[in-house]
Amino acid sequence: MKRRKFFDKSIKKAMLGGIAASSFFFPNVISAKKKHTWVAVSAFDKAGILGRAFSKLCQEITRISDGELNIKLFHANELVSAFESFDVVQSGTCQMGFGSPYYWAGKSPAISFLSGIPFGFNQQEMGAWFYHGDGMRLADEVYNGLNLKFFPAGNTGNQMGGWFNKSIREVNDFKGLKFRMPGLGGEVLKSYGTNVVLLPGPDVVPAITSGTIDGTEWIGPAADLGKGLHKVCDFYYYPGWHEPGTCLEAFINFKAWEKLSKGLQRLVEISCAKSNSYIASEFFARNCHAVKKLREEYKVSFIRYDDLTLKLLKRRSDEVVSQIASKDEMAKKIFDNIISFRKLAIFWSHYSEADYLNARILAD
Repeated sequence: MKRRKFFDKSIKKAMLGGIAASSFFFPNVISAKKKHTWVAVSAFDKAGILGRAFSKLCQEITRISDGELNIKLFHANELVSAFESFDVVQSGTCQMGFGSPYYWAGKSPAISFLSGIPFGFNQQEMGAWFYHGDGMRLADEVYNGLNLKFFPAGNTGNQMGGWFNKSIREVNDFKGLKFRMPGLGGEVLKSYGTNVVLLPGPDVVPAITSGTIDGTEWIGPAADLGKGLHKVCDFYYYPGWHEPGTCLEAFINFKAWEKLSKGLQRLVEISCAKSNSYIASEFFARNCHAVKKLREEYKVSFIRYDDLTLKLLKRRSDEVVSQIASKDEMAKKIFDNIISFRKLAIFWSHYSEADYLNARILAD
């Protein structure tokens, strides 16, 4: 508690000092427009796609608003640890944060469903659900109750199945593993006897190196290559059944959000939507190069889960996720909505992306 009070005072003092200095040197500007100074915190470290992308988002909002909304971003462990980000924004100590909803599973039984469910939406379907289905409305129901405003602000696209130092020939091979996998996918592995560990990004490689965990899923080829996972694990499995299109989020303290003008609110909304698309496209582009490098230069073993393993994982995922959802009214509301939209998406995807991608490789 003492540490929190000291931290709160330090942040407020720094912000007030900056505002006071601005008022002294630019009195006419301050009186003309109300300026807002926000501190943003991220659950992701500075290096890599997400560090750069969320820095870019904050810088663009500051630039386009002509400094009317000035956002200073601190990456994981620069101001607070990765998993403290939610708390300091919820309390109002900081005004904005970045993460993925399943990082905050302890805050609400429903929140993890907003990251995505195993065998759920891909990136394209996730965007359709948020912007043209009920996704945004349902997300705000959860986040508003936690004193926050929610925006999708990125998507990883389809992830890989994970890095292991042993072969996974059947679902029973998950038993006894110490494995990092957040979200609902981790709950599915727990049902097979996996010791699931939740770790922030900066801690993953050291944990594998020390033997604290036996393996991990992270994101996909580009992010995994950048993290050096190919140096500490032997086998790279696919597809990412657990996270087919994971939502990355911006969450904003609700009181800070309400203090913005309608114009600034619209700017933040549009900027997050751009970030949502931009991050997904950068992951895809960089993955194209990274997968080639991992295979050809580093001789990584890419192994596909066999059909029976995937079939059993799908069946178990549906059971486990449905059971989890049934324990909370809001979680069930979101889950049922996702399943309903997924049925439509599967029907259309069969005639569009799925058959097209199969057709494209016929002549190769």
